[in-house]
Amino acid sequence: MNHHHKANRIRFHPRWVIAGACTTTLVLFSPMFQTAISSASTSLDEPTQQAMIDAINDEYQARALYTAVINKFGTVRPFSNIVTAEDRHAMLWNDLFTRYGLPIPEDKFAGAVEAPETLEAACQMGVTAEIANVEMYDRFLTFVKEPDLRAAFTQLHYVSQENHLPAFQRCLDRQATGGGNRRNSVR
Repeated sequence: MNHHHKANRIRFHPRWVIAGACTTTLVLFSPMFQTAISSASTSLDEPTQQAMIDAINDEYQARALYTAVINKFGTVRPFSNIVTAEDRHAMLWNDLFTRYGLPIPEDKFAGAVEAPETLEAACQMGVTAEIANVEMYDRFLTFVKEPDLRAAFTQLHYVSQENHLPAFQRCLDRQATGGGNRRNSVR
């Protein structure tokens, strides 16, 4: 793991909560996932390696965008909740890259992404990004064979579709109707 503190490392435990700041507890890893981790091999085909690279870069880019939005508009939800989730997702990928003996791609997005002009535009970008994530994970699940990677893609697909996308849609609805930023949690 890079320079993360030991307390911030993801532990592969069936009671790990991916959405700790959220009101709904979501179990990230099942016992099946733990079994799959112990049998991880280091020989991944090129498309699977590229899927991992694309996935971690997507987390980096989302984290950078949501951080830029927070820096510009303040601690607004759902950005303040989801940026934390994106950080945990990047740590998950760090662990998986390490497990497979692959170099962890550098985060080239941190500090290099600008927030849009309005919070409404930021909410729309969140909606668009989460829809793209769901499609990306669907595509990866057509060819990734490793059980631990399939479990990660499946879980992240679920989080994007069931938690993040609805949160950004609510954000967009509030902005479009002039409701401003109420402090709704990501669910």
